[in-house]
Amino acid sequence: MVAQSEDFSQIISNIYSNKEANRYILVSLIATIIMFSYTGYDLLVVRSDAVNEFTEMKEWSITFDIQNETRQEIRTLQDDETQNILFDLNELTIPDGYSIGLIDITITSEENEGLSVQCDSVAGDIIKNELTAQWDDPSNNLSGQDSSCQPIYLDLKVYPNYDGNAMSIYSINEYQALINWTEQGWGEGELSIDLDLDVNSPAGFDPVGLDDDEEIVVDVYIEMFKAQIMLVE
Repeated sequence: MVAQSEDFSQIISNIYSNKEANRYILVSLIATIIMFSYTGYDLLVVRSDAVNEFTEMKEWSITFDIQNETRQEIRTLQDDETQNILFDLNELTIPDGYSIGLIDITITSEENEGLSVQCDSVAGDIIKNELTAQWDDPSNNLSGQDSSCQPIYLDLKVYPNYDGNAMSIYSINEYQALINWTEQGWGEGELSIDLDLDVNSPAGFDPVGLDDDEEIVVDVYIEMFKAQIMLVE
């Protein structure tokens, strides 16, 4: 062990006793210091604006250009009958850059409320299936029922966190600011709706069967959006 230490010391001594080697080491050390000094100065001073451009958080305003597509289905239901309606969203013509944001459904019956009319009981349900949507969103309204001749309104969120309202977001660049609004695959599949009818005859009495069915209209409004972005100065 002592011999190895003496050998190492001898090697070091030989290096530093060699003037040519010392000169080379000194020149290399000075060149390294100059190189790192220049690089640091260039990064921190000369290119500081360019660096800040890619690292500084900026405020962006995001708005949505909205287009609507509508579908309608009219069904006649018998008393105590349930019918299912399917709307294939894959058949929609969606413009380039747009995504399906949400779906609103209005269910109306042919009867009008009045003194001589006993409104039937109508129910509608959006059936959870393989349609890619936000099925667990708390703002959804997937079921409704009415017996006062009023429309039933149902709602299903499709795209994550979309509500159509403008917003501000902080991000280092436009790409990062828009990344949450460029996802693919939402709104693919079939929208399934169940309709139920319970005929309510006047005073519960219909001896000749004049009120044993109901015409029900289902209007589906599909809201599509495209995100627009602007830097807030």
